[in-house]
Amino acid sequence: MLQHKIIAPLVVGGALLVGVASAGAAGASTPANRPAATATVAPAASGAHTLRAWVKAHRREIRRLGVAVSAKAIGVTPKALVAELRTGTSIAAVAAQHGVSAQTVEGDLVTAADTAINRAVADHQLSAARATKLEAAVPGYVTKAVNHTFH
Repeated sequence: MLQHKIIAPLVVGGALLVGVASAGAAGASTPANRPAATATVAPAASGAHTLRAWVKAHRREIRRLGVAVSAKAIGVTPKALVAELRTGTSIAAVAAQHGVSAQTVEGDLVTAADTAINRAVADHQLSAARATKLEAAVPGYVTKAVNHTFH
């Protein structure tokens, strides 16, 4: 099996893994228009384990991108979003405070992930079968992350 390159936004929505605020102030200083990073994932016996290992290795970058997309959807800076999340609120609550629905933020995160998945398929970095599985899983992870309350 050939090694697959998977780009960070591929799982921006699906792999936030309920820890967006952990990126802290470092996430706030990351520009939103930063080019996507690529990484090589060694093949494993199970595709889920390969993806899980890649996500673990790139968690910080994924969180930064998730904060950037969420902040843009809400209309605040990433730094302001992180500050509000650190007070013990959720992305959905921050969005509501700014007159934006949680579904809008979720939609933007899912769209960013789907765009990255489609780009990876077009660049032959991801199989169509894997892309289908990822696209099906992303909305659930995004909803969970957007509604999570941070401590």
